[in-house]
Amino acid sequence: MIPLTKLQKEIMQEFYSIEKTRVIYDKKERQGLWQKSTKKVFLNLEEIFKKCPALAHQINKSYKIKNNIQSAIFSECVYAQTLANMFHLNHFINCSEDRHFIPETINHLLQSYHLVPRYCYSSDDKKRMLIQAGGAGGIDSALISVIDLNIYTIEFKEPKAKTSEPDLPKYIENGKLVVTLDFLERYPQFQQMLNEQKDLNFFEKMGNNIHNFSKESIHIAVSNNYVKKYADVICTEDKSGNLVMLPANQVTLWAKTEGEIRPAGRNHYKVWTPLALKIFLEKLNAKFEGNIVTVEKSKLELRKERGGNRKISGFKINPLFFIYQKDCTIKENLVSFDITHVRQLNPTIAGKMSFKNLEYNKVKDYYTNIKN
Repeated sequence: MIPLTKLQKEIMQEFYSIEKTRVIYDKKERQGLWQKSTKKVFLNLEEIFKKCPALAHQINKSYKIKNNIQSAIFSECVYAQTLANMFHLNHFINCSEDRHFIPETINHLLQSYHLVPRYCYSSDDKKRMLIQAGGAGGIDSALISVIDLNIYTIEFKEPKAKTSEPDLPKYIENGKLVVTLDFLERYPQFQQMLNEQKDLNFFEKMGNNIHNFSKESIHIAVSNNYVKKYADVICTEDKSGNLVMLPANQVTLWAKTEGEIRPAGRNHYKVWTPLALKIFLEKLNAKFEGNIVTVEKSKLELRKERGGNRKISGFKINPLFFIYQKDCTIKENLVSFDITHVRQLNPTIAGKMSFKNLEYNKVKDYYTNIKN
């Protein structure tokens, strides 16, 4: 077993010396709030602000930019607020409204961890701060002692979550997986998983996610994920809704883990396999006139928006290619569009973990009694 670091021992000792605390909104409550926010059902933001101001700000922001909020944001805000309550960090600051509250020395420290502060929870004397942060490749938050710049890095994860899900390098015209040195340098934790799928063809597997990985490769992907992201600990909730803290490098002791490659991830780009796209369209008996393609509507699958509204946003040519409805002309049962407007979904890779059966008391007893 990987031993605990000095920082892990310190923060976990403090966390488990505090009385067991339920998260301020449990999973069921968060799900209800999320569904209402995405469907634009009335939410009392003033009431939410009293319990979790960061969440109220995030919901309000989603309304202003007219973009559905991700459900994981609800958990991140709730876990951060619960942790702040436990550590008596009672002063809340929205960093976008007050950019000068956090001392410059702390800002420099956060920058070294590639973190951009969003919200700050501070002790009344400003000697200790929990920074809820954002930034590509960075962790979710940092607990910092202002005087000595002692920093504990914290990742917030829902009971069912992915460690990370980067885009894989784009496959080639025949659908074959490509693994680049640049990708492996950035995400070394996935090397063994990819070695086990070196013959993967995305055109043969589209519509199905890949899960057949060895336990060893999954363990590496999950356990090593937080080494590069500098996370000391992970906060999640147990099956009774209590906030729990775990060492980031010992997640596999407590979680059911799984590896996954998705041929069609969230991110989409301009088509990079145009020859393959044309072949797929020809199989649908599409008609070509220059760049304009016409296909029978009944041969295309409807594409819906992510989130609660699920509005129709376009048409799927197959699980890997789609066209936005706004880029289409529809006449009776025929859909026409410029082939250069088609979008292609990029494959992703991830390590997944589930804390479904996690119990606060078992974790506390384990780390209270074990000697590292």
